[in-house]
Amino acid sequence: INWSFKGTNITVNQSQDEVRDPLFGTCISLTGCTDEPYLLQVAFKVRIGQPGSADAWVVTGSTMPSLAPGDSLALSGGQQAKVDFTGVQPLDILSALNPANKMDVVGVYTWAVDEDAINSLTGGAGSVATIFKNALNATLAAGTLPNQDANALVGMIFDALFDNIGTPFNLILSNIPCLGLCDDVLGGAVYVGIGATGALAGIMDAALASATVPAIDIPLVDVPPNIQGGGFFTMGGTKNFTQAFTGAGGQHTYGFQSGPA
Repeated sequence: INWSFKGTNITVNQSQDEVRDPLFGTCISLTGCTDEPYLLQVAFKVRIGQPGSADAWVVTGSTMPSLAPGDSLALSGGQQAKVDFTGVQPLDILSALNPANKMDVVGVYTWAVDEDAINSLTGGAGSVATIFKNALNATLAAGTLPNQDANALVGMIFDALFDNIGTPFNLILSNIPCLGLCDDVLGGAVYVGIGATGALAGIMDAALASATVPAIDIPLVDVPPNIQGGGFFTMGGTKNFTQAFTGAGGQHTYGFQSGPA
């Protein structure tokens, strides 16, 4: 099957760019007092126990219109930064009993961004994608499914992804100060999809209902951003999420949706 993950809506709770004269309330920000948000998603996919099956790539959403604090927008087209996971082979209970069948895991590391004069994030996001691909090939693709234990599987995924974040050259470049003119990242969230359908999806959904995405501080750098939340989904049906991203002096709240592509 083909599955997808996309943004559906945004509310600007607090403008990241807004700076005003304390006496008269006049906007004195060099980039204006409205935000120009967009989503950047580092997507990943791996088949557990199939060597070399991992892949990771970057999807950059279209910049949205200028939004002031309190403004909301329903996302459409490129604004959704839609990630398509093609050729997923979800397992049900009977197919999972056959050890020859492997479980797919997909997901996104979503960045909430405010556009400024200089896009400094492309290289850093690409470096993160490369790190994810190599890490997943070295761990999940070369490993075995932990007895369909949802919590153990979640632990494996997050250990694989975030124990391996380093400081390659492009990440260093993404953190060089540029006098407030570079695109700003408010925060990150991770959404993980388990390749399960039918009754197995129901079992996994119930097990994952109590699972939480751990808050992960990535020290010393702004890119990649700290993990502020996220969630889990299966291929049993459409699922919606809401996440507030707070950082760089602003707050944006997004809606997301996982579902058939």
